[in-house]
Amino acid sequence: MRKKSLGYGLLIGGVIGGISAILSAPSSGKDLRTQLKDKKDDWSQVFEDMKIHIGEIKDSIGTLSQEGKETVIQLSKDLQTSFKQWQASTEPNNQQLQEELQAIQKSIEDLENSLNSPK
Repeated sequence: MRKKSLGYGLLIGGVIGGISAILSAPSSGKDLRTQLKDKKDDWSQVFEDMKIHIGEIKDSIGTLSQEGKETVIQLSKDLQTSFKQWQASTEPNNQQLQEELQAIQKSIEDLENSLNSPK
């Protein structure tokens, strides 16, 4: 949708700019008609060139979006791989932390039992 809007905007802007330039020129009606006839082929060529360029822009945008999509997919895969490697590298530390937490919890339970036991 945005591609069409851009193309239409360029086309309409060019036409309006050309018409306003022709109409604002200080010349008589006869001279203006002669100029319009003389410039008709030039304007036709400009419109043909614009169609070609708009087609090229459309193709470039399509290529760019496809490349962007592929880049995002590859980046996602790379991030997943990096995360898995990080998880694997931290696993021994996680095991050790779990063991230490269990030891601390056991010490707390022993301390509570010793405080709660009748003397």
